[in-house]
Amino acid sequence: MKKNPLEWIVFGFSVLLILSLLGYLSYKAFTFQDTPPDLRVELTQEKDKLQRNIYRIELVNKGEQTAENVSVEVTLLQNGKEVDKAETLFPLAPKESVQRAWVTFRKPWQQGQKTEVHILGYNQP
Repeated sequence: MKKNPLEWIVFGFSVLLILSLLGYLSYKAFTFQDTPPDLRVELTQEKDKLQRNIYRIELVNKGEQTAENVSVEVTLLQNGKEVDKAETLFPLAPKESVQRAWVTFRKPWQQGQKTEVHILGYNQP
């Protein structure tokens, strides 16, 4: 039985697709690095209608492993002195992800305020 050209085209495309997939998976297997969570924090001040002193926290995990119960502390400084503190907890930070949370300080915003952010700790599942 003779095959028509369409069958050969479908066969060739299937072989090419399978070989491409095997090549991609082989590349990923040889270049994979099992790095621990690489956590970074970005802090951005936000405005709302109530004029609260509110900040958005973005937790970025650039590592290859998941982190859980990530505790982040934000300190509000005025003229170099601590005037308020806020803390938030991220239940889960999967690998290569961005998580967001907001913290609000009791002290109203004033000129010259600065913030410091610190990751207090995390667990590995």
